[in-house]
Amino acid sequence: MSHTEQPNQPSSSFAIFKKSLSGEVVRPGEQGYDYGIFRWTDNSVRPASYVVFPKSAEDFSKAVRFGKDEGLELAICGGGHSWSSASSTTGLVIHLGKYLNNARCDPEAKLLYVEGGALWETVDKVGMEHGLATVAGTVNHTGVGGLALGGGYGWLTGRRGMAVDNIAQFTVVLASGEIVTANETEHPDLFWGCRGGGCNFGVITEFVFKAHSQRSNVFVTFLTFPIEKLDRVVEAAGDWYTTAGPDEGCHLRCNGAGAGAKDPGLVLRVVYFYNGTAEEGRKAAKKLYDAGKASFLINERFKRLTHKLAGPSGENTMEELPYEKLNGLANAANPHGGRKYAKGLTMKSQMTPAVMKDLVAAMERANKSSANYTNCGVLVDYTPKHAVMSVPLDATAYAGRGTGIEFLAWIYYSDPSLDNFTRDHVREWCSIVSDEASIATKAGKGEEALGVGYANYDPEPKGAVMVFGPNYGRLRKVKRKYDPECVWRKWYPIEPAADPE
Repeated sequence: MSHTEQPNQPSSSFAIFKKSLSGEVVRPGEQGYDYGIFRWTDNSVRPASYVVFPKSAEDFSKAVRFGKDEGLELAICGGGHSWSSASSTTGLVIHLGKYLNNARCDPEAKLLYVEGGALWETVDKVGMEHGLATVAGTVNHTGVGGLALGGGYGWLTGRRGMAVDNIAQFTVVLASGEIVTANETEHPDLFWGCRGGGCNFGVITEFVFKAHSQRSNVFVTFLTFPIEKLDRVVEAAGDWYTTAGPDEGCHLRCNGAGAGAKDPGLVLRVVYFYNGTAEEGRKAAKKLYDAGKASFLINERFKRLTHKLAGPSGENTMEELPYEKLNGLANAANPHGGRKYAKGLTMKSQMTPAVMKDLVAAMERANKSSANYTNCGVLVDYTPKHAVMSVPLDATAYAGRGTGIEFLAWIYYSDPSLDNFTRDHVREWCSIVSDEASIATKAGKGEEALGVGYANYDPEPKGAVMVFGPNYGRLRKVKRKYDPECVWRKWYPIEPAADPE
């Protein structure tokens, strides 16, 4: 069925439901439908039977009740960035992005009040109007909800922890349609479960984030190295990480495009962040510069973007950015549309030159086999874990805390016929890492505090038991209390605990 065709005639209750909303509900063929099912990646699009655009919490309640009465699968869409298609369904989509996409700041209380469909760009801008910020995603057209509920790494993580660690309160629409507030004193079990449990417990119509004083400008540099410098660059990044401070961050990337692209081939890139002055940043990043001569942003499109955001730099190898522009730097490399596949792992130790060389060889083979890959690569996320590890594993439902290092592999492409090849290539790259480096497969404490694969990075169905680790038993009890019928089951669904005897 195409997106313009009408599905079966709706039930008689649909007319009553539609009339009762202050927002809107659309069906295939109606105005707004294509927007409602559009997603960041085309392979996450599903032909929903209904898309609801709520304007109030009461609209959410009515949508949940209508979907349950009609026996429809429910999905929640904020920014639509999910790798795993969790925001899509052939049933009923509750789309927050059209109307509930604003944020406001209480500078006295240092709190950010964020509607459920807001993007991180909005949060960054509103906070910095008062010199405040919270931990936000590194691609700012990502929705707040999906990233924050699943953990949420960002450039401020070294100092402020994860996004989930900075949530002070939720407003939640439960599977029953009831609207509740969850924080440390009201429904504290639900508050605990939502911080890392994803969309397993309801629709979050409002987040309240802790905000922190943030300097207006930050230091960022993009260093690009030829593949011939691989040994020195990989070793330098690992060496830097061993002494990195909480105000730093670094992404080590190797990426490129297929033979049919304008700029084919692979390059090594180091993205370095310092939450301070350019002078301080240059000193802190010395080990990275010492890896060898680097060129700055050889991709012309990215160079133009960075100059637009930051203004020209005297050295042309450094940029001091307004903080609110920081999380927009990667937007051009991660555009909406096209098809995308990614998989993540958590490494117990640092990336080695030997493993990276094997990855480069595998990526080169993949690029030769398909000239139509528009972007493929791997990323080692050298985010300092000081603040992440300061939070006890059982303080929130998020079970990925650990000293492990996140690894991500991806391919962007456009041809649906490449779906299987793409999955095979990305899985091969992850297999290289898992075969040659130790992979964290469970969460724990003490020496076992390595974490598990970061679920926001991985669409693969690892299962809730693995993702939530030692917190899973408690999550099952929360699920039994707030969603015993498993209405919410789109992202690592949690099985409710059995009723007590």
